[in-house]
Amino acid sequence: MKTKIFNKKLAAFITMALFAFVIMSCNNDDTATPESDYSDIIDESYASEVFDEIEDIGDEAVDYLDNASVSKSGTESNWRYNRLSPCATITRIYDVDMVSTTIDFGEENCLCNDGRERRGKIFINHYGYYWAGDVEIDYSFENYFVDDNQLTGTKNVIRTINETGNRQSDILVDGAMILANNAGTITWYAERMREVIEGSDTRDKSDDVIEVTGFSNGTLADGTAISCEIITPLIRINEIGCYRYFVSGVRKIIKGEEPEITIDYGDGTCDNLAELTQDGVTTIIEIKRRKPIW
Repeated sequence: MKTKIFNKKLAAFITMALFAFVIMSCNNDDTATPESDYSDIIDESYASEVFDEIEDIGDEAVDYLDNASVSKSGTESNWRYNRLSPCATITRIYDVDMVSTTIDFGEENCLCNDGRERRGKIFINHYGYYWAGDVEIDYSFENYFVDDNQLTGTKNVIRTINETGNRQSDILVDGAMILANNAGTITWYAERMREVIEGSDTRDKSDDVIEVTGFSNGTLADGTAISCEIITPLIRINEIGCYRYFVSGVRKIIKGEEPEITIDYGDGTCDNLAELTQDGVTTIIEIKRRKPIW
């Protein structure tokens, strides 16, 4: 009889100890989890990525229309674009000195080659020859969503061939990202310079290496002011398995009254990891799709 009582007491003690351990572990995880502590910075970095990729999407759309063989057979089996998808409809209208291109992803989410789900329309108006010489490109959106987050606003690009023979884009973005699930709105204003430092001599996006410099500012979803400066050029490599994220470069971020933050995207390794440093403490964060959890 005593053995049974002892066993019951022992079992109760073990159960309480395990419960306390789980609670402590959960609390420690909540405190240490970078995604929890820096989710707003990760969201802002995601917005930066999504606005930057608009130019790549536009390039792919124009190349698609220019390339007759691809236009006639843009099927899943031979699709060669990093970001577009055969579920997008691409059309073009010529009007005197302006060319208007529309990318229509449809009213339902269209799964694209980069793993992002898009719906709605991107409008592209350009003046001048698109691939060589001076060209001005205006981007706007109609009910355009990426991973259920809505992009609004405009993007203006003045593209030239610089003295080294590379395609260079001087960019002005005035936009916002309305986060899914009523999670708030990120406003985003940016002035950037984007140069194709490798691959400018071809239209094929897969051989492009892109360098981005400049600054941005705006507000986070909770209304906190944020400003960012690229202090080491951001690099994107457009080869398969590498093009989704910046692979190197450093951004300096001022968020509200908090100590300065730096985000280091790495040494060129193709991954979605970055080092976030604030107040002398460095944490590895994951830049990933801002997909809502239903």
